[in-house]
Amino acid sequence: MKEKIDKGDLYLLKEHSTLSDIQLGELLEQKSYADYSDWNKFIKYFTLVLGAGFLVSGIIFFFAYNWADLNKYAKFGFIFSLLVLSVGGSVYAKASAIVKQVCLLSASILVGVLFAVYGQVYQTGANAYDLFLMWVLAITPWTVLNKFTPHWLAYAVLANTTLALYFIQVKNEDMMYYSILFMLVLNIALYFVPVLLGKVLQFKLDKYYMGIVTLACSAIAASGVMVFIFVDYDHYSRADLSGLNILVIGASLWLIASCLWSLKTKNLLLFSYFLIAVFSIIFAALIKIADVNEGSLLLFAIYSIGGTFGVVKLIMNQKKLWNNEQ
Repeated sequence: MKEKIDKGDLYLLKEHSTLSDIQLGELLEQKSYADYSDWNKFIKYFTLVLGAGFLVSGIIFFFAYNWADLNKYAKFGFIFSLLVLSVGGSVYAKASAIVKQVCLLSASILVGVLFAVYGQVYQTGANAYDLFLMWVLAITPWTVLNKFTPHWLAYAVLANTTLALYFIQVKNEDMMYYSILFMLVLNIALYFVPVLLGKVLQFKLDKYYMGIVTLACSAIAASGVMVFIFVDYDHYSRADLSGLNILVIGASLWLIASCLWSLKTKNLLLFSYFLIAVFSIIFAALIKIADVNEGSLLLFAIYSIGGTFGVVKLIMNQKKLWNNEQ
């Protein structure tokens, strides 16, 4: 497949050269826009992933609907057979790389189905956090070896689900602030670990994974600061507020670091997340300070409109500045 050139670079080339509109259009068609081969590859991969997803979903709903009519040996035998086929497909020499990756992702999902069936048959607690914990631990080697972005995304969802269920089912409300802090630390780790592993194992995840994980980090960090804003210290003891200060420090450090890193690497998406987080935190502070009446509602409306315009303007100006620097 031919190497693509970013449209922004081509437009920038036109601004600083004698390139005509017709020539620019030809370059965009040849070097930037998707052609037949690109669409063919996208449809091939999309239908493959979609088919694998429908297959696994069908297996799950099959067991859900026919649960009472199946004995435990049929349940385990069917899942083991599919698991063996999926693992076999991932190591089949003649299969393409994408087929192997999708097969290994399907096998990772089937591991969770197997654990759930085992838990329900032997009443070990199929919906408890320990099921998801064992699921995450079991598929960790496959996730690392697969080098497949959807696999890492599914792994991130499972890891977050595990941690959330742990604090809901095991820890009490006194750990609320620590739970937000650990969720932030987990997602930061899910951002940096694939990057470090990619340098060792020679792979790089797609940008959408990094965008989703950094969005989760910024959202959790902003939520941590807003929780600090809304806490009423008169109704809680020092023990009840355990972890709040650490949460605020950790969330603030992430927001500051993400802003500095976005400016250094010219990452517009991360810069946008930072601005949205700051916008939300200031809005939360206004709600905390102002009494709820007609005047405050007008203030909130003005801030929402003006703040949204300001965030968009800052993002556009920063993008234009970075384009000019290139």
